[in-house]
Order: sequence, then structure tokens, then C-alpha cells
Amino acid sequence: MSTHYFIAIPIEATELVAVQQAILPYYSYRRIYRPDEFHLTIQFLGDIDGEELDEVKEITRRICQDIPPFTLTFRTIDNFGRADRPRVLTIVPDASDSLQRLAVALRQELVELIPRLDRKAFVPHVTLAKKWDTGERIGYVPPEFNITESVEEVVLYEVQPNHTPSYRAVEVFPLRRPEEDIWQSRLKFLT
Repeated sequence: MSTHYFIAIPIEATELVAVQQAILPYYSYRRIYRPDEFHLTIQFLGDIDGEELDEVKEITRRICQDIPPFTLTFRTIDNFGRADRPRVLTIVPDASDSLQRLAVALRQELVELIPRLDRKAFVPHVTLAKKWDTGERIGYVPPEFNITESVEEVVLYEVQPNHTPSYRAVEVFPLRRPEEDIWQSRLKFLT
């Protein structure tokens, strides 16, 4: 069995769990994502070999050093698939120039490294559930919410389909820290 990888932003906002729990009774899914599996995929890599993996790490590290931390805001429930039986239930962030810049920069360099790379349009989302089970979707009014997530790192994950959680962090890539944060860290150390 081959090993698949993807690059993503871990989503840790605990408020997402409340939103997920509030809307799941109106749907029927076989696969419900756990809070420790919430993430926003920037680029699915698929099956890559060891040499490609090392180059992916280098590219990701370099690009992350050029992107300062940013914030995502989530206010919308969405889905992929038929309206009455959506195959994937998601929560989507508001438009973010920083997120787009990060995704475009990574894809441009990764496509050169891995020509077979998945080139589907980047549609930022956090999957809450997938794989429709049985029955019909029940009509409901989605809850109102306004959840923010500070993005300070990007993670290279390995897919582990027979484990819980089903993703393992291979390497973490911090985004560029503002100069002020660096100096405050140094001052704390000195005092």
C-alpha cells in the first residue's frame, strides 16, 4: 500500500466542534471527523517517494518563511455533492489573500517538482463529515457563528487510513514570525 501525503493548516478552534454537533443531526454520514483531524488542505500530494518528500519539505519550509502569520474567519457551512445527499460537509473560511498567496506559491513550485500533482482548483474548507450514509438530508436553518483561527504554521501530513486519528504530522513549518515577536522572545529570555 502506498503512502499519501498532503500539506495543510491544522484547525484547532474548539468552537468548530459545537457547530459540527449542531448540524450533524440533519445529515447522515458514515465518517465524522474528530476535532484532532480538523485541517484545511492547501495541497494534496498523493503518493510521493522519499526524494520527492525531502524536496517538498524544503519547498514548504522556504515558502512558509516568506508568509507572515494570518487569521482565518469561518462563518459558512457548505458541502460538495448533491444538495439532498452531499458527499462532504464542510465549513469554509472567508476569502483570505494570505491563504491564497500561500496556496498559489506552494502549488507553483510543487507542480514543477511533481508533474502528476493534483491540480484541482483550490477550494479552502475544513471537512466536518463525509461519505453519505442513508436517508435524506433534513431541512434546517444553519447556526450563525463567527469563528477565528490564527494560522502560524503549516503541517505536512501522512495519511494513515487504518489509524485514529487518520493523519500523522510528519513535519511542522512555522510561518514567518514578525521581527517584534522575535525580539520579545529574546527579551523574555534575557530577563
